[in-house]
Amino acid sequence: MLHRNALVRQAACCVGGATLIAAAAIPVAFAAPAARPWPGIHHLVRCNSSALISAIQAANGGNGGILLLTPRCTYTLTTALTGQDGLPAITKHITVIGNQATVQRASSATAPFRIFDVASGGNLDLRNLTVQGGMITGQPELGAGIQVQADGDLELACTTVTRNTSERNGGGVAVLGTATIVGSRLVANSATFGAGLVQFGSTASTTIRQSEIQHNVASFDGGGLEFGGGTARVSDTAVNNNTATSGDGGGGIYNDADLQIVRTRVDRNTAGVQSTLPGGGGIYNDGTLYLSNSSVSDNNVTGGTAQGGAIYNLGGSVTLMHARITGNSAPIAPGGLWTSTPFGTAGSLVARNRPTNCKGSPVVPTSCVN
Repeated sequence: MLHRNALVRQAACCVGGATLIAAAAIPVAFAAPAARPWPGIHHLVRCNSSALISAIQAANGGNGGILLLTPRCTYTLTTALTGQDGLPAITKHITVIGNQATVQRASSATAPFRIFDVASGGNLDLRNLTVQGGMITGQPELGAGIQVQADGDLELACTTVTRNTSERNGGGVAVLGTATIVGSRLVANSATFGAGLVQFGSTASTTIRQSEIQHNVASFDGGGLEFGGGTARVSDTAVNNNTATSGDGGGGIYNDADLQIVRTRVDRNTAGVQSTLPGGGGIYNDGTLYLSNSSVSDNNVTGGTAQGGAIYNLGGSVTLMHARITGNSAPIAPGGLWTSTPFGTAGSLVARNRPTNCKGSPVVPTSCVN
């Protein structure tokens, strides 16, 4: 058996691979979060779901704590513990050091339930863990992998959230409180809205950096990410190869919040549009969008009247700073940028979009050459 201190040291450093993220093709490494001494009570959790449930209950009943999972163990939940939750809702400050373990809903489980739920006032820190297989149906249908309630706080580091399914909102993660995601992966989740992550509420806030949001599928909009209010920042991240199959658009990102995207790729996403105001293979925006030193390229929007393969801005505010908007496509011009409100493209590259870069938009962005 590994000594407790060895487990702490092992979990404090998880190493990500180097990747190309910035719009200028500058290599950006996925840096591991800084190691810290992990003060507090440490609980070694045996490799079974009952032990994990008991450890969370004990931490909730006290002053929180640090749960050290058995290395590479798979903790399989077969039934809901309470309501829609497979594990006890987090009500204190609890850190789960996964040591490459997996917490999952059993594929044979008959009832739908999510994996983690962060209650109001709770704080959950997940490190070096995989969260997979959660399923949510019925109201309120929020967060099949992880739900963060209003005034709850979530931190993910070196964690993968994958193959979770919500009938409606947030296949991977649903944020009504605060979330910080670093060096992590939201991959192959599904939902109607915001398959990788969805955020709701004027006070909600999400920060994502040095992470991967890939291969998520929404049946309506927000294939990768959907921000429905509040504030969000995405930096040094890949939002690639996501799909919104039939809705308003936003194959990569659907935004109705105050969103900053910095040194990030939003590439090779697809939106299949069937509504009356369609578009945005890469990004659909009707909020405030600041895009800096980032790429929105090789995205595609489909559907008979679809426009804006890269960005479709309906009444929102857009600021482009040294962005790369290239190789996007739509059935109807423009294939690049569609907007109903003015913004500029000076200092950005808008090129090789099909059938046009900006021509055909109700308002042609300044300095955009078709």
